[in-house]
Amino acid sequence: METLVEILTGIALLYGLAWVLGSWMGLGSLAWGSRAQPQIALTFDDGPSPKTEALLALLDRYGVRATFFLTGQRAEQYPHLVEKIRQAGHQIEAHGYWHRPAILMAPWTEWVQIARSPGRLYRPPWGIVSPFTYWFARWQGKQVALWDLESKDWLEQPPEALVKRMLFYVKGGSVLLLHDGPERTLAILEQLLPLLLQNGYQPVRMDELELAPLGPRQALIRASQGAEERYDQQKGCLRVSFRYDHILRLELQSYPGPALPGFPPGTPCAQIHLESARIAELSTMQVIRAFRQTFAEVARFLEAHPEVQFLYGYSYLGPAAKTLGFQTHPLPPLAALESKLSTAWFTWLYRGQVARHLFSNPAEILYITRETILSRYKPLKNGS
Repeated sequence: METLVEILTGIALLYGLAWVLGSWMGLGSLAWGSRAQPQIALTFDDGPSPKTEALLALLDRYGVRATFFLTGQRAEQYPHLVEKIRQAGHQIEAHGYWHRPAILMAPWTEWVQIARSPGRLYRPPWGIVSPFTYWFARWQGKQVALWDLESKDWLEQPPEALVKRMLFYVKGGSVLLLHDGPERTLAILEQLLPLLLQNGYQPVRMDELELAPLGPRQALIRASQGAEERYDQQKGCLRVSFRYDHILRLELQSYPGPALPGFPPGTPCAQIHLESARIAELSTMQVIRAFRQTFAEVARFLEAHPEVQFLYGYSYLGPAAKTLGFQTHPLPPLAALESKLSTAWFTWLYRGQVARHLFSNPAEILYITRETILSRYKPLKNGS
């Protein structure tokens, strides 16, 4: 009896580890492309369906090509729709023969599930993997493909709210998860597609993205996305632009201190949160251009919000920031240490590097006044 319990416990731990590493973190999967480029991939699971033709018509109206992960049984049920998807120039990949999670199948059944699903990419139903999924896919010449942004089009929420969330979190290289079937998906796309195009995104097929399997650092980034979203919701973080290379979020707040010259604690301000995922893959010149463009958009935001007196953040890059109009102020020792540790973590996480000057330059408060932004970075007019 004890042996049986030990075996069952071991199996449970093995499946739990597979879920953490393979489903949640996506280690070894394809989940996004280059963050430095505006290309993104729209992907649709669960089709074909009675909504497929309306979906194809909508994509065609905007000249967009996408990737369809088809379920084998449905493909057999609607072969004419499979052919229409192919003729429209979309990419067809595998979503399993049955729409059944891997944890509810015996290993030999999962082998058949993958084998009966033609395609070079395999997306497990619900993104749930077993300890065998990645091995089975590899042995059959397939690559597991997940995503980095869910549409949540299965939720009973207004399409407007779901579109707002997707536009907030989409990045260059993103793989967006949608579904072929829900009426809500069509309503989402009616609003989302023109906004993506307006902000410089270029929807393409997954095989047109620069994709590479996620390594340990990228898997940690994928696992942390939920925590980042919860932080944004809790703090009310906002974007002043949804352009594809916009590089910061703002957290409006009363300044917590220490006092800055002319700005005591309690002054209305905004804390800067840089988009590390985007910045890490941009060249130096791309960062400079993105910064100037971003702060021109911030200037436009400040014109509409005269209560915001300055923007600030914590960094050891004071000398470089001064050339951009920032001023510096000392941090208390404990806060300075915390800033350096967080900088070291994010530098390794997003760049795989030890933070330059981490132990030589002091961590400081970097701040820039509204007057400096408005005079130095002219607000954009008419989206130019």
